Amino acid sequence: MTFGKRNTKEAAGRQQRNTRAEIIVPGQAPRRCEIVSISDTAAELSLNSVFGIGSTFDLRVGGRTHHARVVRRAPGTLYVTFR
Repeated sequence: MTFGKRNTKEAAGRQQRNTRAEIIVPGQAPRRCEIVSISDTAAELSLNSVFGIGSTFDLRVGGRTHHARVVRRAPGTLYVTFR
């Protein structure tokens, strides 16, 4: 039975990371977050509070910066896609 399983194609491209990253919003200090999972096109982020984070921002992971767009919010969690 596949109840609760993700689409195999979607899950194959997504990696569990649990690595630290920074949310960069112009005019604000960088905010630390943790990447729960990430793929080439999207990520799930965990952070203390999503308050004050707009619908788009830059996500810095290591030496790479992604232009992110929020597609879903939950308490302490952001789901983003990359442009």
